[in-house]
Amino acid sequence: MLIDLFVQRPLTLLEMPASDARYILAARSWCLLRKSAMDPHGRLLTYLRSEQRAVRFSLFMETMTQIWPEPFGLHRPCCATPSVDEMVMVQALRWASLRNRPQFERLLHEMLGDDARDLLFTQALALTDQQY
Repeated sequence: MLIDLFVQRPLTLLEMPASDARYILAARSWCLLRKSAMDPHGRLLTYLRSEQRAVRFSLFMETMTQIWPEPFGLHRPCCATPSVDEMVMVQALRWASLRNRPQFERLLHEMLGDDARDLLFTQALALTDQQY
């Protein structure tokens, strides 16, 4: 399942859908700023264009970084290609936005337990309720 995301050459941030690229850039900023003990909210607003989405994304990232089986792998902000974890994140958000729980489950069932997937799906669904 997971390997299907990476069989072909991964798209660069400029080639992928804008919403996916914004989520990846927001995740990179969130992690870097949190690690530096800085508030990422202003940067999230820049990428996500909504107060509500920025707050929900912070909650989503907080949850994801806590339940991910290993440290969440991000590339540097200047890197044009997404990491494996970044691609999994945007795919999970895409399945949630489409309300496709079976595909979401298939994507994450090897990595996360039932409770963790339930929590992440609920937060992803809330985050993607309002599309760009």
